Amino acid sequence: MDVVPAEVLADTGDRRTVDRDLRARQLDGYLRRLARQEAVCRRVLGRLARTFLADRYHNRLGFARLGDWTRERLGLSARQVQDLARVAERLESLPAIAAAFAAGDVSWTQTRLLATAATPDSEGEWLALARDRTVRALEALVARPPADPDERHRLRFSLRCPRRLRARWRQAVELARRMAGSELPLAAAAEVIAAEGLSAAPAPVDDCPFREPPPEPVDTPADPGWSAVEVPIAEDVEKLLQLGPAGDPFMIDERLRVARRAMQRIDWQMGVLLRTFFDLRLHRAFGFPSASRYVAERLGLSGRKARALVALERGLRRTPALAAAYREGNVSWLRALTLLPVASRDDAWVARAGEVTLRRLVAEVEWALDRRDAGLPTAPPPPGATLAPVERQMCARSDDMLDADITFAAAPSVVALFRAALDAFRPAGEPRWKACEKLLEHVCHEWEAQPQHRDPVFARDGWRCAVPACTSRANLHDHHIRYRSAGGDNSRANRVAICAWHHLRGIHLGRIRAHGTAPHAITWEIGVRRGRPPLLRTLGDRYLP
Repeated sequence: MDVVPAEVLADTGDRRTVDRDLRARQLDGYLRRLARQEAVCRRVLGRLARTFLADRYHNRLGFARLGDWTRERLGLSARQVQDLARVAERLESLPAIAAAFAAGDVSWTQTRLLATAATPDSEGEWLALARDRTVRALEALVARPPADPDERHRLRFSLRCPRRLRARWRQAVELARRMAGSELPLAAAAEVIAAEGLSAAPAPVDDCPFREPPPEPVDTPADPGWSAVEVPIAEDVEKLLQLGPAGDPFMIDERLRVARRAMQRIDWQMGVLLRTFFDLRLHRAFGFPSASRYVAERLGLSGRKARALVALERGLRRTPALAAAYREGNVSWLRALTLLPVASRDDAWVARAGEVTLRRLVAEVEWALDRRDAGLPTAPPPPGATLAPVERQMCARSDDMLDADITFAAAPSVVALFRAALDAFRPAGEPRWKACEKLLEHVCHEWEAQPQHRDPVFARDGWRCAVPACTSRANLHDHHIRYRSAGGDNSRANRVAICAWHHLRGIHLGRIRAHGTAPHAITWEIGVRRGRPPLLRTLGDRYLP
């Protein structure tokens, strides 16, 4: 799977004296081969995921939601996996496009676009268009306006503030997720916070002045000499489509994980080379005005994916232990991104990433960031420890030093709504961060003052499902670990909060087993199967052999 020699990956020569043209052609050759292999891995993942999604195998493995399974087992979002499956399904009815992809005539990006627009009757015409146009021009031909035009562009909101305010922001986001009963992304949480604030202090919301004009279509013919190169593909990954029975969810889960690890190894090599390529601005050697245009036209990747690979590579260079774990596939893409803010050279966080579920790892990293803002040590907490929030007086500082940021990316309407909420709470002549502080104080006070549920088990378990890797915060049930029919009592140590799906279709249908003492000494067996070990076995959120 390693296309790039070790000496090329480790090249740290003096960039002031490098022959840029020679270096550009060397790296371009390796990058194109890596991009081809990654595209093959994507199609294999898509074909396996198509079978997995069609029969909702994640439910049979003990996961209530597809996203919980994809993040925990593959390190991908549900949307990414669904997109791969959609493209693989469309290619089954588009043999000409599938053959062109297999021959390397079109990149993965072109294939994905063609699968969206082409039909069996028109695929020949679309292939001709793809060969004669750039990826950017093809995107303009295929693109359809979204249902909400305001979602076409996203803006980045950033506010410089003291560290204590950033800690308060995290608290408000957590409360917003509890109130909504789901894992809201930051943009959605910001919208909920702004709406709550404006409901108490209404203010007129100006029309958003931040709309950006859509890019104009570009119809420049692509250089036919820049078609994909002929390279040996990832044969071991393609064999995954032929091994064993296709109807076993446990087998498909394992094949998907193997293919994902192979693609991650390719992504690591691409990140190393792209970092050098971007730093030296080698795209100019091929006549491209930007690095994003180079990766889109030459490699068939999105500029966003390339920038993410480079950003991760730069972060991993500061943390050799995390870099090694990511390179070998022991730490997924999502886990590596989660750890970057707290990981340092050879520290314990890398080991922790392989010991706990992604859900627990995210919670521990957020806990450590709160402690860092308060000037406290950020080592991983003891296994199974309760992640008590840092007391606000510990976060208080004697000054208002602006040494932190509150940031999120959202639609222009959401950014405008949040700024309007800040203006409603902004004292005359005061900086905007003080308005944010007043807004968050108000929102947290309102939500914390809501009547408490009469069942104390829900509050003890953080108002979320206790089943490892589950992100549900709604439709919670109070489950008796040892059934009352089997002699279990009604004490809190025998009760745990779990979502309705895991209660009724997980535990009571035998896909999940739980035993032990709540809240921290429950042993979970997820993906139970007759005569074989379960898919996952954990003590709380900590993996067990």
